[in-house]
Amino acid sequence: MVKKISTLSKSLGFGIAVATMFTANVSAESYAVVNVGYGNVDTEFDSESDVSYSAALGYQFHRQWYVEGGYISLIDADNDDQSLSSSGPYLALLGKASSTDGELYYKLGIASIDIEQTFTSTDVCGESIDFCGYDESVIAGMAGLGFDYHLGYQSMLRVEYTYFGGKDDFSAHIVNLGFRYNF
Repeated sequence: MVKKISTLSKSLGFGIAVATMFTANVSAESYAVVNVGYGNVDTEFDSESDVSYSAALGYQFHRQWYVEGGYISLIDADNDDQSLSSSGPYLALLGKASSTDGELYYKLGIASIDIEQTFTSTDVCGESIDFCGYDESVIAGMAGLGFDYHLGYQSMLRVEYTYFGGKDDFSAHIVNLGFRYNF
């Protein structure tokens, strides 16, 4: 519980810092996006799939380039043998190609992902251990491809695939559906 509150406070602090940075420059080139999706996370010990969500703020600094900063929860799964959660802030550069229907984009960036994995199975921990786990922060590279479809003058529907990869055999594949609002 304390770990989740600590993670939440870090996330809130990061979100406030990003919001402050972007509110100073709010114009027609700024946007906010929220996503919900499905993610598969692989760690050194196991692989799990569950619901993923994220929120971000972006800024268009050139006609074909955006910078985007946000927070992503890759997974928060719990079953009889283990619990796995991974989440953290990210910063990405997006290159886009516009059309009358929307914007095709690719995303390259970096994320700081906190991974907390707790095992209660003797298969992983051994017979003499009742409880064992893994708690680590990893720096992960990210690459994605997506499309923002125009719904209206300021609103867009986002469809996106993103891959994360980091140390200790960490990887994640996320498919998102989101809503983007242009300021």
